[in-house]
Amino acid sequence: MGRYGHHVIDADGHGGDLPDWQSRLPKEFHPHMQARRDRIKSHFANLIGVGVKETKGTAKVNSLERPGMTDPKERLVDMDLEGIDQTIMFPGGAGEEWAGLDRGFAMALCRTLNDARAEYTRFSPKRLMSVAKLPLIDPEAAAAELRRAVKELGMVGMVTPQHIREKNLDHPSMDVVWRTAEELGVAVCVHGGGQAIDQVPIGVDRWNTRLEMHAFTHPVGQMMAVMAFTVGGILHRFPKLRVAFLEANVGWLPFWLERLDEHWELTPEQAPNIDRKPSEYFLSGRCFIGLDPDEKCLPHVISSLGDGVVVYASDYCHWDCKFPDTVKMIEERTDISERSKKAILHDNPARLYGLS
Repeated sequence: MGRYGHHVIDADGHGGDLPDWQSRLPKEFHPHMQARRDRIKSHFANLIGVGVKETKGTAKVNSLERPGMTDPKERLVDMDLEGIDQTIMFPGGAGEEWAGLDRGFAMALCRTLNDARAEYTRFSPKRLMSVAKLPLIDPEAAAAELRRAVKELGMVGMVTPQHIREKNLDHPSMDVVWRTAEELGVAVCVHGGGQAIDQVPIGVDRWNTRLEMHAFTHPVGQMMAVMAFTVGGILHRFPKLRVAFLEANVGWLPFWLERLDEHWELTPEQAPNIDRKPSEYFLSGRCFIGLDPDEKCLPHVISSLGDGVVVYASDYCHWDCKFPDTVKMIEERTDISERSKKAILHDNPARLYGLS
């Protein structure tokens, strides 16, 4: 039981990468890795904590250096400090899905990353869990790696960016990935990805600062993803699939589902892959959205959609997270009920990840 009274499951934390994991790549890919490091350094030069080391604001410029990001023993200390009983961790998002458009490198990079993350979680597997990073440039290879990551490494889900280069997530070639996730009973987690190197930009290329890019790409990208899973028919084709839309706030969701429903009612023949309102798919108990603890729109989301869709996310330990107060902030809210707090902190994350 967490320090504030609820058993808390963090549906979206970061870290879980061992410090030396990149050196474990097969030797033929070491030159690829060095070139990739150089590109990442240039691409993210104005990202807080990566390129930017000073700010007049509240961003945590050294958050990535926190020991718990790479040391599982220290991570447990920080979880106890924050009041988290179990965490599901996500790798960073720098285009490992396609790795310079080199299929072989992408496969090796994701496999090596997943192996290292599994070693991290084995330190305390009941408390530390991870999702798999997949070489989505090749959906068949991605499905095979997902199966390996779940069956052999014990991972509880997969992460995908909001779109896969020139493809939306409802592209038929991606069905093999969703089918595999459904068969394995693990979560599909849409998590950023609009800013990664080699991604095909959608809107983000119109902005110059990380402030603008980050503010824009996460919610807009998740709107795209929600439309793909609902209007695009993924949830219709795979009726047992569980999906989360993370790190993009929650306030836009009631508006977006209402708008999608309105457009479906106006021209349902233009959505031939579904047979009901888009919101009915989302609210079927299989879809979830990640919450920052201080979001003012939360009561509206609950009153509009119920308390069964929101999951708590620590975002540990990124430049924009509220560590170490995220659980405390939710527990001390007076604008939501105790039932909603329990749903957000435990019940909904447990359903998303299939945890008992």
